[in-house]
Amino acid sequence: MVVGKKVNYALSLTLLFWASAFVGIRFGLASYTPGALALLRFLIASFCMAIIYLRLPNKIKMPWLTRIQLLVIGVGAIGIYNLCLNIGELTVSAGVASFIIGVNPVITLLLSIFLFKERTNFIVWLGVILSLVGLLLIASSEHLSAYQPGLFVILISTLMSSMYNLTQKYYLRTYHPIVVTSWIMWGGNLFLLFFLPDLSQEFFAASLQATLAVIYMGIFPAAVAYVLWCYVLTHMPASRASLYIYFLPLISTALGFLLLGETTSFMALLGGVLALIGAVIAKQAHLGLVKTSMNAQASSLIK
Repeated sequence: MVVGKKVNYALSLTLLFWASAFVGIRFGLASYTPGALALLRFLIASFCMAIIYLRLPNKIKMPWLTRIQLLVIGVGAIGIYNLCLNIGELTVSAGVASFIIGVNPVITLLLSIFLFKERTNFIVWLGVILSLVGLLLIASSEHLSAYQPGLFVILISTLMSSMYNLTQKYYLRTYHPIVVTSWIMWGGNLFLLFFLPDLSQEFFAASLQATLAVIYMGIFPAAVAYVLWCYVLTHMPASRASLYIYFLPLISTALGFLLLGETTSFMALLGGVLALIGAVIAKQAHLGLVKTSMNAQASSLIK
């Protein structure tokens, strides 16, 4: 499939927006507590997604039971995910946080293996082990006592994201991705309303820089980037597009250095790269198994 310049531009902007969110969180935490930051960000994002949702043509009617299910999924996928990520970034740099989130495919794969008994092989497990070794290197890097709590809290975010990846597949078979994402985002917002008293106190005392950073995250990484991603997936195979996601931690690390002056130790950087390589190996090996299984089933049907 030939990919045009517009698709490449859309993909590049998507990666830049998503990578910048890790840096934006650090800016926002200068004036906001983790819960208030998450609430403000997704109040803005939900408003943006509502506009996009209402303008979406030919929406399939969704039963209220399905809407409630998506709202519940949003509690973990948006609410708990972002709350834990914000808490983690109180002590973990933007670059390191993005590397931890980058092992999401490995966690998703492990959940698939243990919950759905999906096939595996030596190469898959090799990738998993490499990712785990990478995480251990990050955990044992500089500032051990400060890093560990934040690292484990961000791992909760990674788990929430992985569970979201597994559950959303069922709904995406029937409904448009923007419809599914909108209801999930609104569910996360309902959970985050618990922090409304904190936000009402912090908003007027916050610095302009911190507030602008949160507004930016609500509009671009949370809403605009997702629309761009949907556009990319209509012009590029998902298996190819998803490979570019592995560049996010590298972009986040570079942005953290340029905008925040953050430096990542060699050990943490090595661990992050190793974790990403392991994730790529595990995911690609698993995709190969799935394709082999599908081809075998097709051959048996033909016979």
